[in-house]
Amino acid sequence: MKLSIRENMAPGKTLLEKFQNLDRMGFAGIEITTSSTLDHADEIIAATRATGIQPNITSARGGGCLIDPRKEERDLAVRSHIDALDLAHRIGALGVISPPIITMKMQPDRPRIPDLSPVISRDTVERQMVIALYKEIAARGEAWGTAIIVEPLNRYEQWWPCTLKHGVDICEQVGSPACRMMADLFHMNIEEKNLADAIRATDVGYLFNVHIADSVRRLPGTGHTDFTPCFRALKELGYDKYYGLECGIDGDPLVALAECAQYLKKLWREA
Repeated sequence: MKLSIRENMAPGKTLLEKFQNLDRMGFAGIEITTSSTLDHADEIIAATRATGIQPNITSARGGGCLIDPRKEERDLAVRSHIDALDLAHRIGALGVISPPIITMKMQPDRPRIPDLSPVISRDTVERQMVIALYKEIAARGEAWGTAIIVEPLNRYEQWWPCTLKHGVDICEQVGSPACRMMADLFHMNIEEKNLADAIRATDVGYLFNVHIADSVRRLPGTGHTDFTPCFRALKELGYDKYYGLECGIDGDPLVALAECAQYLKKLWREA
């Protein structure tokens, strides 16, 4: 089990200190968030060489929105994704995490594409826009060997995609090896009828990451999510990439995260 964690969750004042602490606590990877810009590439590479902690995901930090009616905002989002794919290539990460609609959903002051029903609905236009722009971005990812990693979120953070099936549909429509997806057990706990069944119904070739958080969006073991069936399903599929923590931490992070890493590895071995 390769455990990873979001950079902003990792204890430490510097990037190198974060990497060092993760190595001591039993982690194997890190998802680059606040340092996800090209000017941090050398620092990230140096920290990896010093500790063995491998960046597995980058984040699009350049702003914009893929479904904004203003072309300059869409162009900014595309550029941001491409820069993150470039960074992923340089530091050996799989690709850039991409919840495509969250920016519009969580920034309600943004204008939306008008609804042109009955000719075409707003929802149809927005979905077609995501697919078209993902195709453009994926073309660059193919050249670098990195991928868009589509993240389905719950309905309160993103209108679509919300389920693993939605993520698979996007990958199939984009039709590129540089468009893949991930599973987030917190969001799945809201949107999927059965977490393990939803995992088993997903082609493992599309799965490039798994996020872990308990039902209360804190560290595993603090809520009621049963992780064992999920881990069992992932093992059955042959999933071999990272399991990344994305949640709140109670208490001393150095203690809580080390204990959580041991707890998750125990569950995974027993699954």
